[in-house]
Amino acid sequence: MNVDDFRRELVNLPLCGKPTTGPLAGKAMCTVHASDGSATLAGAGLVARGVWDTARMKPDAVLRAVAETGGVIGMSAAPHTTLSQAHPRHTIESVMDHFEYIAGLVGIEHVAFGPDTFWGDHVALHRIFAHLLSIKAARGPDFEPVAYVDGLENPAENFPNICGWLVGHGYSDDDIRAVLGGNIYRALQSIWVSA
Repeated sequence: MNVDDFRRELVNLPLCGKPTTGPLAGKAMCTVHASDGSATLAGAGLVARGVWDTARMKPDAVLRAVAETGGVIGMSAAPHTTLSQAHPRHTIESVMDHFEYIAGLVGIEHVAFGPDTFWGDHVALHRIFAHLLSIKAARGPDFEPVAYVDGLENPAENFPNICGWLVGHGYSDDDIRAVLGGNIYRALQSIWVSA
């Protein structure tokens, strides 16, 4: 793939850890800038370091850079990732702390949900990944381990519970439509039209 082809692609920066999102924002920032204004989707793994201070979370500079491309930042709910100081036990509430922080930082038009849950023992899978990828060293603040992310236990419950949370917290129908798929669609349309 050459640079011109790359500029027409959706760039996904899901699991960039400290080496790519450190103080200089390294490879992640270079990737965002090389996309030449193409929509850039981030998330699908970890989200806001400003909410949960671990090396694997994205710093504000990367989140802003993604938004500046017209991109979308996906909220993950993979076990023991999107925690928060206000909710150190991983539940829908801690995930939504990341959502509200990022929506406030870059605007709701740059936020979506990609819960990253599945049927079965997701926590056991993440324990294996932590061992294989040496993730434990970058774990961050202490937290209470959970068997599942309460409120986002599996794919059948994710979006109904997220939608219910948004309605219960006063988000408008337009904002809910945007974060439950409209923002992703907009970002993809900008690529499909230009490709």
